[in-house]
Amino acid sequence: MTANRENIVVSAGRQFRRRGFDGVTISDVMKAAGLTHGGFYGYFGSKEALEAAVCERGVADSVAAVEAAAVDGAGDGSADAASALERFVRDYVSVAHRDTPEDGCTVGAPAHDAGRGPVEIQRVLASGVTGMAQALTRLRNLDAPDGRQDSAPDFAALSTMIGALTLARAVAQADPALSETILRTAREHIA
Repeated sequence: MTANRENIVVSAGRQFRRRGFDGVTISDVMKAAGLTHGGFYGYFGSKEALEAAVCERGVADSVAAVEAAAVDGAGDGSADAASALERFVRDYVSVAHRDTPEDGCTVGAPAHDAGRGPVEIQRVLASGVTGMAQALTRLRNLDAPDGRQDSAPDFAALSTMIGALTLARAVAQADPALSETILRTAREHIA
């Protein structure tokens, strides 16, 4: 039963990041998970409960990805913070991430949906936004001189990254060159 619930959360997460909460039905999720629609309610009381579970998992994964970049940057004697930060930003604000939201960050992908959604999902997302901003600060501080480290969460870098990715996705088909310019200038601005 736990494996099926996990499968539902993973399948739903990929679909929600690709098509948004409103663009995915319970039937879509269960079909992708290889389960019957009727079995859904044995695992979740509502679609909103599934959305919250997906956000909780995705937020934890997104924060962990930034934390891992900070740990990797701190542990690699040949890499300074700037290169660790540049690597993370380059991967996050990239054409590959733009084109595969189903494989990407849960904090950025459902932000539009969450703003119109229940406060429970907004709370989960708020936790993820704060966690990612704090982890970005730790990543930026790897190369800071003693006594010059910042403790404030780096909401500016996170906002730039998520905003650039959102805008790049919004114009990618109509104007690929503009989309790539948005991504490039965001990377340059942060790094």
